[in-house]
Amino acid sequence: MTAYSPASSLGWLDFDAAAADRVATLLRALQEPATLDVLGLGSVVNTFSQMLHPGTSYIHTNLRYFMFLPWIFQRLEADRVAPGDFFRRLRDDEARLIDCLRHLGPGQGVIGYRAGRNLKRMPSSIYWGALREWGLRRVSLGLGEYSQRAAAVGRYRAARDDDGNVTDPTHSIWAPLPHPPEDFLQADITFELRPDEAQVLVDNFQRKQPETLLGSLCANPHLAAACRFPWDVPGSALPGRVAEVLRHARCFSDLTTGPQYAYNILVARRARQELGWDTDPVEQSQLGHLRQWVALVETRRDELRSWAGDLPTFWEILGRKRVNRGTRAFIDTIVNMAVDNPEGFDNDEEIHKVIQLREIRLKSNRARLGNRAALENWHGSPVGGRHSYRWSVAKRYLGEIATALGADT
Repeated sequence: MTAYSPASSLGWLDFDAAAADRVATLLRALQEPATLDVLGLGSVVNTFSQMLHPGTSYIHTNLRYFMFLPWIFQRLEADRVAPGDFFRRLRDDEARLIDCLRHLGPGQGVIGYRAGRNLKRMPSSIYWGALREWGLRRVSLGLGEYSQRAAAVGRYRAARDDDGNVTDPTHSIWAPLPHPPEDFLQADITFELRPDEAQVLVDNFQRKQPETLLGSLCANPHLAAACRFPWDVPGSALPGRVAEVLRHARCFSDLTTGPQYAYNILVARRARQELGWDTDPVEQSQLGHLRQWVALVETRRDELRSWAGDLPTFWEILGRKRVNRGTRAFIDTIVNMAVDNPEGFDNDEEIHKVIQLREIRLKSNRARLGNRAALENWHGSPVGGRHSYRWSVAKRYLGEIATALGADT
């Protein structure tokens, strides 16, 4: 089979920092695992991810980048680098950072480990929006705008006393940070957070994002270690608002997992019928997942039925304007089908028709359930799965914080 290249593209005009951050969030979402969003659930998943774990992304690797990058930016500000030289100097410093981390070896989260200074998307671009969400970057502006204005005399340089402490933080783009190592960008460095660095991260994140799951757990980061999903966190550790958002996120995840398995089954069956492919292994594996999902729904039937019966509250919490009308209508339909007849997702033609029409409306001639050419370009891999809202990233961050602060495990 040949690789399938979607005949679509994405472009935008960089009018302001808020728009740039929204586009960056969208692009991060498209790069997350299992994000081939065949049923158009991504807007809901991404909204919940942001509500629970802002400032996270699957392309983020280690928390200490939240220290490395402000230290680099502050060096450029201190040198009053001219706008025309800013990105060249920034790339030079980030290339040095890659060199200083390369001793850690492959697979350790070193961004640019192989590409070095030829990396197309440097850490500064990857983490720029998250630096704002963690409360470390205090001014809302795009990286391009920052490059034009960072060197302005006194504009974004904090006033400090003789001991180096910030005396007028309101005029600094950066929150007060621990000093970098004396040999920063000159010697090997690791991702191991110092206690003072971890505490600064926790303090600023809790101040910026108090009503979030990640913000709530920063005070007790060890609680995340044994939790497979975010809703495994003890409810007693969470504020009421966070617990309520998490309840809605869990119910949505539980009831939309089955439809994704059903989609994979339908594609496998159609490829066998129309193309003569041997898709039995895919179908059987997805049927196994579907049976496990049916058992899950049966176990939680009363709670899920109650949730599905009060969808207006769900949309109110999520924010109606964040999700288009067609997506809301599909979700309203499919979750009620899921709670009423989970067993039907194997062979119920009405349920299958809803799933097929959804993909066709979203993707037109690129829909595998509606276009033979798109089906021929199918790689044979199932898509989707249970939504956990970037929990693996949040859990890794909390583990780094717990280690640095010596929290109980």
